[in-house]
Amino acid sequence: MKYNLFIKTFLNTYNILDVSEEELEKVVDCYNFGEESIFISGKKYCLKDLSEIQIFTFESKKFSSIKEFVRFCEDYNHYEYSVLGKYLSTDILERVGTRVTDDYIKDDYGYLKEEVAEDGDLFVDKERIEELSQIDESDFDYTKLIQFLKELNDAYSNDNYHSIVMLIRTIIDHVPPIFGKKNFADVCGSYGTRSFQESMKHLNSGRKIADSYLHTSIRNQEALPTKIQVDFRQDLDVLLQEIVRLNK
Repeated sequence: MKYNLFIKTFLNTYNILDVSEEELEKVVDCYNFGEESIFISGKKYCLKDLSEIQIFTFESKKFSSIKEFVRFCEDYNHYEYSVLGKYLSTDILERVGTRVTDDYIKDDYGYLKEEVAEDGDLFVDKERIEELSQIDESDFDYTKLIQFLKELNDAYSNDNYHSIVMLIRTIIDHVPPIFGKKNFADVCGSYGTRSFQESMKHLNSGRKIADSYLHTSIRNQEALPTKIQVDFRQDLDVLLQEIVRLNK
């Protein structure tokens, strides 16, 4: 089966014609994940600022191939013109096939990209944030802590590793009163089980990493933090788990 596509963006209206099943899957994936462009048969097609996409089969008995159909449209002036070129309207494409857009386009442009951002590789588990959000009787207001955690996820999803270590430093300075301590060093040394203290000592090492970036002036050569360097997810979750437990 071959397909013909009608695509309209903010800047242009165009067709992708003679599309195979495999190529159509690439276009649909591009749509679902909000990609701005796609290459088909070595040619780049832009989907940025997409406003409409329509998909049609090619099932004409009159034309043996899409190329023959295109020649017919050129000979009889069936093309319309946009700023950047010419195209065949949806009415023309529907004369030689069936509109099957609804079989392939299921939701808004880029909807799977949003799901990946929401449910993918997070720094703080969403369920842990939700547990903290549900604490309603406490001597402390967790609003700021929850916002720090949300910003950690935003920074992690955008590879903003400087922001991650700075937020870790902020969080470990923010939470000691919850444990009846003046500072995080006291939490590491005299609160909870030995295994909890070991996790907190590792988490506290994030302070030194943050300070190395915060208190160093510009130099003629720099090295940036990596994803591995700022990965304190496990130890942070142990800390948050204990906060949730204290409020049950």
